[in-house]
Amino acid sequence: MRRAMQALRRDWSWTGVTFEEILTVSPMGHVLVTDTAGDIHYLDPDTRELIRLGGEEQAAQYMADPEVACVWRADALVKAARERLGPPDEGEVYTLTPEALLAGNYAPENLIRLPLADLVSFSGQVACQAQDLPDGTPIQLKVTN
Repeated sequence: MRRAMQALRRDWSWTGVTFEEILTVSPMGHVLVTDTAGDIHYLDPDTRELIRLGGEEQAAQYMADPEVACVWRADALVKAARERLGPPDEGEVYTLTPEALLAGNYAPENLIRLPLADLVSFSGQVACQAQDLPDGTPIQLKVTN
């Protein structure tokens, strides 16, 4: 979790949140994390959103929403990923290839295992660079070293 915290602090710092501790991680890499003020945030790498939930009571209410719980568990995706890829290693989560993640293409053949830190880093960098783009704006990935 240390690498994932480093990625949060580095690649999501543009949000103004000072992250304190990762509370829990879903099999698909969604994260509940606290900040230094004690607020809980929900990081959704699929939509590249960081949602401030507030205190424990507000976070529990949010997570109890059936739609949120369904996204968090992602039972069908996790089952497909486990069958195709096997169980994730320590520190890994299931996710989509970068191209599929950006396109929202949840086909089982697009599922991969990835270190949580890499998913957090990628989603934070893309979110920062695309934050002012209108929805539906085409983007192009360019890998740099």
